[in-house]
Amino acid sequence: MLVSFVLIVISFFITLGFGVYRISIIDADIAFIDHLLGKELDPNVEEYVWNTRVPRAIGAILVGAGLSVAGVVMQNDFKNPLAEPYTMGISSGAFLGATLSIILGVSIIPFVSSDYMTVANAYLFSLIPVAVLVLISRFRKLTPASMILIGIAVMFLFSSISQILMVTAPSENLADAYAWRVGSLDRLRWEKLPIVAVSTVIFTALICLFIKKLNVMYIGDRSVKTVGENPPQIRITTLVLASLLTAGIVSFTGTIGFIGLVGPHIARIFVGSNNRYLIPASAFFGAAFILIADSIAKISGVNGLPVGVISSMIGGPLFIWILIKQRKSAWT
Repeated sequence: MLVSFVLIVISFFITLGFGVYRISIIDADIAFIDHLLGKELDPNVEEYVWNTRVPRAIGAILVGAGLSVAGVVMQNDFKNPLAEPYTMGISSGAFLGATLSIILGVSIIPFVSSDYMTVANAYLFSLIPVAVLVLISRFRKLTPASMILIGIAVMFLFSSISQILMVTAPSENLADAYAWRVGSLDRLRWEKLPIVAVSTVIFTALICLFIKKLNVMYIGDRSVKTVGENPPQIRITTLVLASLLTAGIVSFTGTIGFIGLVGPHIARIFVGSNNRYLIPASAFFGAAFILIADSIAKISGVNGLPVGVISSMIGGPLFIWILIKQRKSAWT
């Protein structure tokens, strides 16, 4: 956690020097400190460093930490290394909601301003997969395996509907929908950052209240009942909290893949599966991972690349390495 924290601090100050506006890392960091001290800055520096790069960097920390914590909870609930916000259909639901707004101009909530119409749609649709699980579980007992399979089925359903909409979309709307699909931090500005921050902090704190119950879930549902706990109730409650945590992030950033999958696995290698350490360690590593990925994304290509592309390119090989190296005891 200490190493990850140092990486977060270093990456934060480095990423302030990357972007379309050319300024050295040292000058960008000096401008950041000068603004904190109340000094007047050059208008261009004020706009591109303070109003663009600083909220984006803070947003990257929140995004990485939140998605990693959500991944920890889902992998813990289902005892499945593949469980994460994307495979559970949450990210696909958010993309479908955003696609309806971008391509068809449909707003699920009436009278929402155009700036937040896509966000509102994405947030509501991202909660549908979990709502389906909660609804089914009220009428039929679901095993962890069947729950994750339902999530994957909903993911493919939502993805196929989104693809149909994109195939029939005008070219100008298609570009916006594709940019949302691959995930980007470009939309994180000062006016939207507080919403992401409050949502991430609140739901992460609520998840931390269930740390002892999440640890008990490792022994299996039958054994959990012998200690007086209700496994389905714990699973549904923590899953809902993790879904709300994810929804508050992906509704602003789009689909950022692999961080909810890789972050918990990396942390588990170093600190084990005790959620008292695993949850904060995953949050720290996820934040550092996204900051580094976003710095690489900014300098890739002429105008940079979406961070979701870079995170997947790094996360894919990294996940393969984790599967080869990880001990089975890390899950117990």
